Amino acid sequence: MLGESPWSVENISDNPARYVALMVRHLESQGVDCRGALQAAGIDRARLDHSQALLSGAQITSAVRQLALASQRTDLGFIIGGLIGPGLFGDLGRALLSCATLRDAIEISARYFALVTPRFSMRTREVGDRLEICWQPVQPVPYDLMSAAFEIILVSFHRQVERLLPGGLPPYDIHLSMSAPPHAERYRELKPARCHFGQGGLPALRIEIDAQVLNIPMPLLNAADLAEAEQRLQPRLHIQPKQESWVAWVRMMLNEALDCQPTQEELAGLVNLSTSTLARHLLSEGCSFRDLANESRHERACHWLGEDGVTVSEIARRLGYTSVANFSRAFRARSGVSPRAFALGPRRART
Repeated sequence: MLGESPWSVENISDNPARYVALMVRHLESQGVDCRGALQAAGIDRARLDHSQALLSGAQITSAVRQLALASQRTDLGFIIGGLIGPGLFGDLGRALLSCATLRDAIEISARYFALVTPRFSMRTREVGDRLEICWQPVQPVPYDLMSAAFEIILVSFHRQVERLLPGGLPPYDIHLSMSAPPHAERYRELKPARCHFGQGGLPALRIEIDAQVLNIPMPLLNAADLAEAEQRLQPRLHIQPKQESWVAWVRMMLNEALDCQPTQEELAGLVNLSTSTLARHLLSEGCSFRDLANESRHERACHWLGEDGVTVSEIARRLGYTSVANFSRAFRARSGVSPRAFALGPRRART
C-alpha cells in the first residue's frame, strides 16, 4: 500500500456523524478529553448529540486522526464496531431485526448500505456452498480512514451475527486488503473467524461464510414491520450524495490495489456504471483512465523500487506487465532511466 493518497479530502457535508459521535461518547466515558480533537477537526461537540447530524469528509478524517492521538489508541475502529447495534440505524435496524432469516438481513443490509455510509458499497454473491460478502469504497477515502472503516464494519458484523445465531458463529474467513494493524492481536477476539491480512486485489473487506448457516430463522420475524420499514427506506436511496470526484476515486483505487492493476471495466462495475460512462465522468474532470493508470503504475513502481528486497520482475508482475522488458520500456519512457538504474540511484547517493 502507498498509504495516504495525494488528493484533497472533500468538504461536502454528506456523511453521517453517528460514528464520530459514538467514538467521542466512548472516549469521554473512559476519561479522555475530546474537546481539543474536535476543535482541531472543526466540529461543535453539541452537534454530535443530534442523530441526523452530518459532517464533511474532511471533518471525519480529521476527527478520527485527532481522537486516535488524544486517546493514544490504534484500535478505535475495533472498539466502535463492537458498540454498534441495530438501534443506531433507525428504520434500517428495524428492518434487519424483522427479517425471516439471517440471509435476508444481510441482503437488506446490502440493499440499503448507502444509508449506513455513502462511502462504501456492500455486495453479496454465492461462491459454491458459501456466501461471499464484500465491502469496498465507492468514494475517495484516505487509507487510514478506510482501514478504520473496514474494522468498524467487520467487528459490527461479527458481533451482531453472533447475537442472532442461537448456536453461535461457525468458522468463517475474513479477507482484508489492509496490512495487519498494530493491534492485530485483538482480531483473535473474533474467533472462530480466520483473519487474513494484506490480501491482493482492490481495497476490500471480504467475508466468506457457510451459506446454510444463514438460513436459520430470525427470532424477531415480523413481515409487517419489515414492509413498513422498507417503505420508508426506499425513497431515501434516491437522495444520496453524488460522487464528488471520479478522478480522486479512480486514483485511490489504482494506488491502493495490491499485487494487481485494475481495469477500467473492473472499476466501473463496482459503481454500477458502463466503462463508457465512467470514461465520460473522468473526461468531464479533464482526465482519462489511461492517464491515471499510467501515472499510478509509475508512482507505485518508484515506491517499490525504493524498497529493499523487491525485484524488478516482482514489480512488473504486481503492476500487470506481461514481461519485465515491457515494464522496463514503459518506465524508461516516463523517467528517462531503467528501473534498475532508478533503484540504484538513492543507494549511490547514500554511499
